[in-house]
Amino acid sequence: MREPNSLTLVGKALAHPLRERMLWMLGDGERCGCEFAPELGVDASIVSRSLATLERAGLVTSRKDGVRVLWQLADPQLLDVLSELAMLTRERVA
Repeated sequence: MREPNSLTLVGKALAHPLRERMLWMLGDGERCGCEFAPELGVDASIVSRSLATLERAGLVTSRKDGVRVLWQLADPQLLDVLSELAMLTRERVA
């Protein structure tokens, strides 16, 4: 089996609504991974796996700040792309 290309990884990363919501949350700026679980109402392990998926796809980056891990969008233009995709999919569904 072939190794998936970056577009495939991005598509898979965006395939879950929780990960999409996390990207929108990061649009407000860098966040600690610990902030996602209470805000999204999910277990910390789900947040961790979701952030790892987004990072493998190249959509987010992380850095350590003491014991905390801080996350941010890999490229601020990502929200523009997400907005365009959302608009395209709404038009096709309507």
